[in-house]
Amino acid sequence: MVQNNVCHVIFLTSDTAYSKPLSKAMPDRVFRTISLDDLSTDVAKKFVVSRLQDDRRLEAEAGEKQLSQFNLAGLDKCIETLGGRLTDLEFLSRRIKAGQRPQQAVDEIVEESATDIVKMFLLPRTGEADRTWSAEQAWHLVKSLAESPSLRYHQVLLCPAFASSTTPSAASGEAALEALASAELIALKSRQGRPQQIRAGKPLYQAAFARLVGDQVLRAKMELAVRGEMAKVEARAIDAAETELALLGSLPRQTGETAGRATYLLAKLDAAQRKITDLEREMGALKKVLNEEY
Repeated sequence: MVQNNVCHVIFLTSDTAYSKPLSKAMPDRVFRTISLDDLSTDVAKKFVVSRLQDDRRLEAEAGEKQLSQFNLAGLDKCIETLGGRLTDLEFLSRRIKAGQRPQQAVDEIVEESATDIVKMFLLPRTGEADRTWSAEQAWHLVKSLAESPSLRYHQVLLCPAFASSTTPSAASGEAALEALASAELIALKSRQGRPQQIRAGKPLYQAAFARLVGDQVLRAKMELAVRGEMAKVEARAIDAAETELALLGSLPRQTGETAGRATYLLAKLDAAQRKITDLEREMGALKKVLNEEY
């Protein structure tokens, strides 16, 4: 807490939703935040090497005759993939200590992370009604971040998955992004108090996202779900246009004032039907992939 530019209380937390309980407890206080970044590549490498050296020193002190020999070939490239998150670096050092090569260790770590992302964010789960985001929204972020390291916050909110979600609990795009940030799939970067950028929840996820997007079957499955949702949105637009056209047609007199509205609704109905036709064609191609691939 800060008063008169003097900090009186400091909270350290990894919870991205920390502000909610604090604001509820102290609604008259403004909280200022400082984000701690991951380690740089050089420091991350030194950290892993120091962990391995510590293990070797402990073995020597224990009087073991056969000291561990670690294969560190390709460590620099692996750390670039893994990033500077301490927990991931600890995991890497333990795997190398167990006898794995750095590349082998990182490949398995990325594979495990990709599997966890699928289970937690992309597959239906019990208690899904409690989630304030949808699998389609999570997939949009996975696919987009696999192509670019950062996304514009408000541009994401305008995409169909967030602007027109048919999942009742995920109707609010901003709430969905907050929930996904709390679940650490993504990280939100702010500027002057407003969300500005979206990045992967941790550097390791960047590689995991790319691996998921490279899975043809998973990609086809998720893209099919996204297009199915978009088709539902267009179908609703058609229903609304038809309902209003029927109402206009039931009026006792057709005036010039209603003609413009009727023309607008007919054009909107036609555009929605064209989109549905395109979506169904794309869905047919995706279903073919699901029928032919394992």
